[in-house]
This record gives sequence, C-alpha cells and structure tokens, in this order.
Amino acid sequence: MKRRWYAHNLACLLLFSWAAAVVYAGPDVAAGPEAAPPPEFPLPDAQQMTAVLAGLPEQVEGCSLLAGPQAFDSEALAQYLGDRVNDLLNYEHSWTIRAEYAVATSEQTITLDVHRMGSDLEAFGVFSRRRTDIAKAAPAFSTSTYWLGSHLHVWRGPFYIHTHAASDDTALRPPMQQLTEAAIASIPVPSRLPAMLRLLPIRSRQICWAQYRRGQVPGFEVAADAVTVSYADSANAQCRFVLVRCADTASASHAYDKMLLQLSGDTHPAEPIPETADRAAVVQSGHDEIAALMQQDNFIAAVLDSQERRFAEALLRMTAANVRVYLLMEK
Repeated sequence: MKRRWYAHNLACLLLFSWAAAVVYAGPDVAAGPEAAPPPEFPLPDAQQMTAVLAGLPEQVEGCSLLAGPQAFDSEALAQYLGDRVNDLLNYEHSWTIRAEYAVATSEQTITLDVHRMGSDLEAFGVFSRRRTDIAKAAPAFSTSTYWLGSHLHVWRGPFYIHTHAASDDTALRPPMQQLTEAAIASIPVPSRLPAMLRLLPIRSRQICWAQYRRGQVPGFEVAADAVTVSYADSANAQCRFVLVRCADTASASHAYDKMLLQLSGDTHPAEPIPETADRAAVVQSGHDEIAALMQQDNFIAAVLDSQERRFAEALLRMTAANVRVYLLMEK
C-alpha cells in the first residue's frame, strides 16, 4: 500500500510539472520522449588532453603550435593566470592545459585553455561567471558557448574551454572556432544536465541566461550554492530567478527566513502562498514589482523584480514540483 501511495504521488507530480510547463513555456517545450543519450566514452585525462592540443594544428589549415601544451595544477595555476586565478579556484579545479597557436591569416596568436573542473556543475559555474544577456551565442557548436569580444567560452561536461586572442581580430574567429571544435571533439557529450539545472522551471526561450555561484547567493547575505536565471515572463518583461541549494532542511529554513525578511523589510508585508511548497510567500512593492519566495526541503527559490504575480507563482510551483520529484527519485 505504501509503495502504491508513493507511485501515485510521483505520477501526480510529473503530470503537474508537465502541464504547468506546457501552459507557460509555449511551443519551445519539446514534445515526445527524450532522445536516447549518446554512447559514453572515457573523459580525457591531463596527459591525453595534452596530446589532443599538441595535435590540433594537423586539423586546422594554416595553424601551427607556438608554445606548449603546458599543464598546471591548482597550485601552479596562479603562475599563469595571476590575479584571475580566483575566478577558477572559487570552484573545484583539477587541472589546466594551455597551448598557443599561430595562424596564417593574422599576426595575432590564439591561446586555448582547457580547464578540468570537479564536476559538470563546477565547470558550468566557471563558464557562466562572465555570461550576461549581451554575450553573443556561438551556434556552430553542439554544446554551450558564447562570445565576449575576442574570447570564446565553451562548457562541456566537467570541462571549461577558454579560447582567446590579444585583440578582437575578426579574421581570427574562424580558426578559433576550428581549434575549439577540434579540442571538444575529444570530450563526450553528457547524457544529462547537473541536478540544479534540471530543477529550473522551463528550459526554453524564456531563459535568457543562467549563472551558477558556489557558496554565494547573489543579492542576499546567505552562504549556499545558487543558480541565477534571467527570465522573460508572458509580457516579455525581465525578472530574476534564484534557485538555492542548502546543506539541509534546517539551514534552508534559516536562509528562507533571512531572505524573506530582506525582501519584505518593514514596509512590504509578506503574504503566504498556500499549497505551493513547504513554505511560500509573495511580497509586492510600491512600484508594483513582485518578489516571491518558497522553500521545499533543502531548496529555496526566489522570483525577483517580476511584473506578474501569476507568472512568479507558477515558477515557484513548478520548482517545488521538480524538487519533490528529484528528491523522490534520488531516494
């Protein structure tokens, strides 16, 4: 009987999450079963990646190896990156392989850095730390990428690849893409997203950009892991969404109280939202902006600067449902 009760609840949660996503996500939500995951093959280690970078000139016409490949562990990385090393070491870092290339079409050199991080999520954190809604996508890749000036950023599994040049020479972009494509060909495509990204409500055109912060909740004095997302609501207005993962339910409850107090203050009382999650509330400012917050087990979700209460509440409900399903499946 107990097993049947769990199965019934799981089916209800899955049905609710699917229905809510269809209502709010529009035509970008994929229909039908998910595609079968690609066959797995081993991740390259530091020695294998060094060989890959050494052999890239053979795959890119007019390209030659100028320096490296050189390997750095976490302790030696500061010798190469200097003050920028903290951008990487704020996350779990394993090793880095660096190589410099020359191409016949430009006098500038191309530097390619392959950073092996502790997990797919840690690599996404480094990859996303500079990403904003103004970053330009690089659609030629079958992976997550963006351009910022003369810097190409790529995320695949536990790897963050950074290809860059000293100046924004447009003639360098084709060989930069070719070098990067050849490098990531040695890295298997993950069969699924990290859990914190899978818990996001609606992975469609409504997500403008996402960032992962380790041990830091942006805008709040709370120490926890957090994913921050920019959403476009049904009126195409921008709002921010924050998904927080705490160590346990007790620390999540403490963080929820702290975040709700910061959102409401003394002038904007919080209104409970029943039947959404373990706890949920909405706060409306004098400028008609909505802030909504929910706690489900050891997770917290916050919707900030929204113009639509209905949209904000829907994001919280879908997140709470996703968390329940995830925890039930994991256990």
